[in-house]
Amino acid sequence: MASGLKTRVGGHVVIECLEALGADVAFGLPGIHALPMWDGLRSSRLRALNFRTELNAGFAADGYARVSGRVAPLLLSTGPGALNALTAIMEAASAHVPVVVIASQIPSGMIGKGRGYLHELHDQQASFEPIVKWAARSERIEQLPELIAEAWRRALSPPSGPTYLEVPVDLLLAEAMMPRIDALDAKPPPPAAAPIGPLAEAAGLLSAAERPVIWAGGGVIRSGGWEALIELAERIDAPVATTYMGKGAIPEDHPLSVGSAPDDPAFQELLADADIVLCVGTDRAVRAAVSWATHPDRR
Repeated sequence: MASGLKTRVGGHVVIECLEALGADVAFGLPGIHALPMWDGLRSSRLRALNFRTELNAGFAADGYARVSGRVAPLLLSTGPGALNALTAIMEAASAHVPVVVIASQIPSGMIGKGRGYLHELHDQQASFEPIVKWAARSERIEQLPELIAEAWRRALSPPSGPTYLEVPVDLLLAEAMMPRIDALDAKPPPPAAAPIGPLAEAAGLLSAAERPVIWAGGGVIRSGGWEALIELAERIDAPVATTYMGKGAIPEDHPLSVGSAPDDPAFQELLADADIVLCVGTDRAVRAAVSWATHPDRR
């Protein structure tokens, strides 16, 4: 690490990429293999938030991303350090929170050899792949800008969620010969226009409904769609029920708000009695929707 303090290395490039993407904070916990990234933070404008455990760091990153609506970078060390954050990453995945995980890894030439290298896992990346939206490993230091930007883009692309990139420690310590990273483009692709036919059909069903109910989830919050939601609810006079993640999609004191109480019998009865339910920003994987969804005549 003494040489790292004098030479621009891969760990510095990681931090430069985060700065170029517009990050203003980095969460994490230093570990022996991840130290080059933390060395890069020493001269960075990013605010480094260090925690006692990777689990705490992961939940803090999740909370920051939810409140700010921005991507939260999470810096982890190899093996046990990375695995300690999995619970928080799973929570971010289930709630579609954009967290970009960058973890160190054992040296490139030792990966998969099973020689018991310090903090070696059988397959570290495989531990994250079932949970995150996208996972990759950098094979060369020159790939870092492209891969970090891709992780950022994937985290933001609807439905948003955590992504994972691991960087072998030899790359983090290698001298960086490329120019300093000052700008990266990681904007998600624009959403595709919805087909007119299905929209017209949905509008017709809602217009003809006698007891419409709107079931709003966290996607309304993430997309900033609350004003459109309220306008539609008022136009068709539909009560708005929210999932736990959808709290705030409509003011609690709005006359059409029925709150978020999936276990309440009256809440479930409202959904069960509706002749049409408009689901917005939710995958409906909640108990409250079960009584409604099991009826074949419901739409």
